[in-house]
Amino acid sequence: MPVNSPSAPARGEGPPDPTLLERAGTAAAAVGTVGTGSPRRRGAVQAALLALVAAFLVGFLVTQWGRLPDFDWRLHLGWLALSMAAISVFYALQGELWRWILRELGEELPPVQARAIWGKSVLARYVPTSALMVVGRVVMAERHGVSKRVCLASIAYELGIAVATAVMVGAYFAMQLPVLEDHAARYAILLLIPAALAGLHPRIFGPAANFGLRKLGRDPLPRTMPFGRVLVFSLGYLVVWVSIGVGVFAFASALHPVEATDFPYIAASYSVAFCVAVLTFVVPGGLGTREAALATALNVVLPGAVATAIAVAFRLVQTAIELLYVGSVTLLARRATRERRP
Repeated sequence: MPVNSPSAPARGEGPPDPTLLERAGTAAAAVGTVGTGSPRRRGAVQAALLALVAAFLVGFLVTQWGRLPDFDWRLHLGWLALSMAAISVFYALQGELWRWILRELGEELPPVQARAIWGKSVLARYVPTSALMVVGRVVMAERHGVSKRVCLASIAYELGIAVATAVMVGAYFAMQLPVLEDHAARYAILLLIPAALAGLHPRIFGPAANFGLRKLGRDPLPRTMPFGRVLVFSLGYLVVWVSIGVGVFAFASALHPVEATDFPYIAASYSVAFCVAVLTFVVPGGLGTREAALATALNVVLPGAVATAIAVAFRLVQTAIELLYVGSVTLLARRATRERRP
């Protein structure tokens, strides 16, 4: 009588129950089909998601406003204008880089629609776990003909390259810490740069991303980018970190006297705060964690109360510009849609 293999299910038994991650991945993938047969139901779902994002965003702004410390405020409008311009470049460039990554993976979106999709999905970061950001972007892109697998791959590359380049900038930040000033071993931190780049190589990034997708019950990446293209996008994201670094330095200068020699250190501090926010992804939009990390970093060259005030106030201004950016690209996308209609 034949004996069943230990790894095979016994006769009459169904497939093994899906894991928690697989169920989460399946549920996320199914969001795009909710209400597809009924415009009224689809509108209700979209309104509910928008209300959810708005509720968390309002809660975030109220919380941040309440965290502003007592501080002898002064305002230099020239520095503030430079900061706002740099923050605007920070958002605009990220949206373009995602669109280019998507095109590199074989999918194309009209520029105006791609910017609106990226911008609206960014607001979903304020919902805990930030999963709605990924799901929302996949759903919106799919409605313009982009496959879910390719969109997920583009987001994986976007996050991977952003984190890797932030680590590179953060390596400089760590080298400048006063406690390491007289230690030659601090140059060992530079090893993080080739390590971060190696993590983006197709032979490493591809299997790692596919492992995560399998845990979510999703198909593997349809393709990986050549390493040369990854390096090009890495340069683009380094410009992203430079732009927001200029924004932080200019904002600090608008509120408090800052030495020009502190520019590299202050500019690199945001990348460190971003890495902290990624590690605490369950917190909506890095709420509190990013500001705390930025304040801690700035505290090395600025008084504690000043560093905290700058970190919290900067996040409020950054969020205001983020909302303006998302609102403007959304209006432009709607106008383009109306113009295409007969």
